[in-house]
Amino acid sequence: MVEVAPKKVKLKTSDNIIKEVDSNILMKSKLLDNLLKDFNKEELFFLPDVDSKYLELVIKYLEHYKDFEPKEVPKPFPERTDEEFMKGILNDQWTYDYLTNQTLEELINLLNAADYLQIEGLINIIAAKLAHEMCNCEVEEARKKFGIECDMTEEEIAEIDRYPLD
Repeated sequence: MVEVAPKKVKLKTSDNIIKEVDSNILMKSKLLDNLLKDFNKEELFFLPDVDSKYLELVIKYLEHYKDFEPKEVPKPFPERTDEEFMKGILNDQWTYDYLTNQTLEELINLLNAADYLQIEGLINIIAAKLAHEMCNCEVEEARKKFGIECDMTEEEIAEIDRYPLD
C-alpha cells in the first residue's frame, strides 16, 4: 500500500496571517473537516473569528491529540478541585502545562477559537480548567477574576445572606 502524503491546507486568520497545515490534523475540528470535505479542491480557508496566536495554540492541540481524544471531563464537575485532580482530568503533563501556561484571558480567547472551529475535546478541557479556576474561589473573587458584575440588589443579597448554605 502506498502512503499518500497529507494535503497541505492554508488557513488565513483574522489578523491576515496564513498558516500552512497538514490536512490530516484538522479532522477534530468539525468546521475544518466539513470545509475540507465540501471544498476539497480549496487550498485556502479564511477563519474570520480566529487570530494567529490562537490558531497556533489550536494547531498545537490538534497535533498532540491527532491520534487520541482527551479524557472525558466528569459531570457534574466537583465543587472543589485540587491540582492533582486537574492533572487527572487534563490527561497528561503536556495538556496540564498547555492550559496552565495560559492566562485567564488567553484561555477564554482559546475557548472562543475552539468553539468557532468546533473542537469538542479542546472545548471540554478548557471548560474544565475554567471551572477549576472558578470553583476554587469565593463569589467576590470569582466575579473580579472573570469580570462578572453582580446584578442583584443589596436587598436581594441580604435576603440570601440570611440563609447560609452551610
